[in-house]
Amino acid sequence: MIWLIPATSAGEEEYQRVQVTAPYIEMHTGPGRSYPIVYVVERMEWVEVRKRRTDWFQVYTRRGRSGWVSLEQMRQTQTADGERLKLVGYTQDDFRNREWEFGFYGGDMEGATLLGLYGGYSFNENLSAELSLSQALGDFSSEYLFDVNLLSQPFPEWTYSPFFTLGGGVIRTEPKSTLVQAEDRTDTTAHVGAGLRVYLTRRFFLRGEFRHYTAFTSREDNEEFDQWKIGLGFFF
Repeated sequence: MIWLIPATSAGEEEYQRVQVTAPYIEMHTGPGRSYPIVYVVERMEWVEVRKRRTDWFQVYTRRGRSGWVSLEQMRQTQTADGERLKLVGYTQDDFRNREWEFGFYGGDMEGATLLGLYGGYSFNENLSAELSLSQALGDFSSEYLFDVNLLSQPFPEWTYSPFFTLGGGVIRTEPKSTLVQAEDRTDTTAHVGAGLRVYLTRRFFLRGEFRHYTAFTSREDNEEFDQWKIGLGFFF
């Protein structure tokens, strides 16, 4: 949100004035990208902010031209003191340009209930690295997984944005007590996967994912298993 400062000494309302620091900002006829551009405000020009509607701001130039400017472009302005505007709130553009994200999820791993959490760092809009820790609670054993993976998001600007993962890690299997006690074991894993991110609002998004794992055991045959999960994430 932009905080507008009304005058207290004058009899009429006074609005926040800001100066454009980008090469230009575009003024639309309405609060949305589908509205045509009616005017372009160049660098160093001043505009007056009148109102806000979602992530669009109605502004007036000194020459009396009016239009709507997106939140993304309003970030490229400054006050008379040389300060950036106090902008509160997050949009899908912020999500696309995020650096850090964290989340938790639940799902299924070969019939066992899966719970976990993860954290990630984005190198750019398309590529990020993640760490995750999961626990699968089955009838006869519990599995603990630690994964490191790279995530590729080819269409970060889409609200429903697909992604692909590739990585590896470690799985530890702890059998539950039985008449014949089995040994705990730890194996390395590799996985590939695909999923979908859906931006919700503010700093939150929904994430669903499928992964196919291969566990490299000390026995003659490796083991393969699948993992489905859905969760809620936040970014900053």
